[in-house]
Amino acid sequence: MRLVLLCLLAVHQSYAFFVPTAHQQRLALIWAYKQQENLSLNGNGIRSDLSLLNELQDDFNTLTVLRPSDPLADISFPASVVSDGSSYTRIWTAQTWQIHSHPPHRRYARHLRKWTQSKTARKILPTVCLATCWSIVVTLLANYFQNRPIPRKIISAAGTSSTVSLLSAPLALLLTLRANASVARLLASRQAWGAIVLHARGLSSILANYIYPINPKAAILSVRYLSIIGWILKAQFRGEDEASQREVLKLMLTGKEYQWIINEQNTTKYGVAMLSRIRQVCSLAMSSSTAQVTPLYFVEDSLKGIESSAGICERLFGSPIPPTYTRHLSRVMSLWLLLLPISLVSSIGPTVTTVITTALAAYVFVGLDEVGMEIENVFQLLPLQQLAAAVQKDVYDQFYGSISGSQPDIKSDT
Repeated sequence: MRLVLLCLLAVHQSYAFFVPTAHQQRLALIWAYKQQENLSLNGNGIRSDLSLLNELQDDFNTLTVLRPSDPLADISFPASVVSDGSSYTRIWTAQTWQIHSHPPHRRYARHLRKWTQSKTARKILPTVCLATCWSIVVTLLANYFQNRPIPRKIISAAGTSSTVSLLSAPLALLLTLRANASVARLLASRQAWGAIVLHARGLSSILANYIYPINPKAAILSVRYLSIIGWILKAQFRGEDEASQREVLKLMLTGKEYQWIINEQNTTKYGVAMLSRIRQVCSLAMSSSTAQVTPLYFVEDSLKGIESSAGICERLFGSPIPPTYTRHLSRVMSLWLLLLPISLVSSIGPTVTTVITTALAAYVFVGLDEVGMEIENVFQLLPLQQLAAAVQKDVYDQFYGSISGSQPDIKSDT
């Protein structure tokens, strides 16, 4: 038994001797980088690396001015659906949560005070007015035919409470299912964009620690593409014009790269072409080196995560809740609003209460339908300006934080 244990221990030590640790792999990458005749693709050496880094930093600063993280600077800001105050179109802070979590009496008072500023209320106001006018017409006709037996019987037969009750249950079910489906789409899109930020941040660190020591120009070119992927996806899902996208591309890409990506637009999307270019550049950088190809697995994993998240966004953007469902809900809602004042006249009489009740019911149910419609188009509610800026900033911070050499040496005394 001791002999077996000694053999296993000897095998383990020999395996540990031949298999390099993570630190040894890192040193091997740096050694391979220093042994290459050309320290960059253009053969200008370390001085060229510094010039490329300075140029990249200047372009990042210009891009920050051109595309700030302020939501008010969003060129495709959905002003028609965003109300003043707290909104899902902005990334929340501790102060926002504090205001949002006020006690009920303060929260209700604030919401009632800003009722007139609600964009949803303004959008449904014409429909509510039409329903109210219809209830007024029904009330006046009921008063006119109140002493006439035949019209009164017709109104009573058409306006029984059972008729409205039969429509109320399926209407409430349709509205609930619609709201749940819309909220699920919103959460899925927000998770996808969060994953894009996460994978872009991780890929930037991988480029700095593994690709840059081997080929600085390849790493910097990949970072240029990666930093603007958020802005390109935002333009795609918000329907921004071609000029806004080319403005960002022209700033961050050189002449040949810019011309290539513009030509690729004729056959494929910008986002797909950019991720494909990053994969190609990293593969060429590793193939021209004597170092191990392990970093390519890390790069591929991050690119796969970005592509998967972008694919989820494309699916949500191109596939809404089935329009048949929306049409059926609209028809049931219309029938319910037509029969509601007749039912109220039959039960409580042709009074002002009928008009007020119809107006309030129309505001509640039509408002729920409109909220579901607004949430269904998820990309007009997401804080895409801040998310795209987060991709850019995180890529910059991770890349420069890794290559600046400002981190303390792990061998130094703490």
